Amino acid sequence: MGSNLPVPNAHCDVLYRQTYNTYCGITTAGLTQDNRVGNVQKVGNTRLTAKTNKGILAGSVVAVVGSALAGPCAGDSTTVFDKAVGIAVNDALGNPYESSSAVASQKVVYAHGTGTVISTDIYETKQTDGTTPIVYAAGDKLYASQNGLLTNASGLANAPGAMATLVGILLKVPTSTEPYMAFQLKI
Repeated sequence: MGSNLPVPNAHCDVLYRQTYNTYCGITTAGLTQDNRVGNVQKVGNTRLTAKTNKGILAGSVVAVVGSALAGPCAGDSTTVFDKAVGIAVNDALGNPYESSSAVASQKVVYAHGTGTVISTDIYETKQTDGTTPIVYAAGDKLYASQNGLLTNASGLANAPGAMATLVGILLKVPTSTEPYMAFQLKI
């Protein structure tokens, strides 16, 4: 499994799907957030590069943030990170030769439904200190990090599991030679 897309760190494959949803409009942050500038965990992430798009990335966690509005899930916020609803299936701004559905429709497309299996190379690689690597193991519970990316409990900015919605269960561990993780959604 590998990506043939021009941007190697902006990809997810929905391997088994329950439901796609576009009910909610996308927030301004969903289109404009900088995925490379900010806290030390975001800056230290080795899956993101200088070419990483702005806005919600394919494989990142989407949350309800207002009435009929969805945006990036923020795992350190007591008002947002427990409102995760799914995983974005496209980058909000799109990539060359890809659909830019969020920009065109002003909606975020996300997958959800228990049983949905997703493979992605977008996830946290460092803990909140920005230097300590996150170690993933098959069966890990996955949550939204403070940056809206998948992480196991050790990657959360707050106490593990406190107010955090369980997003999925890790099925395939990413490695240095195969950076894709596969997980089954629990939301």
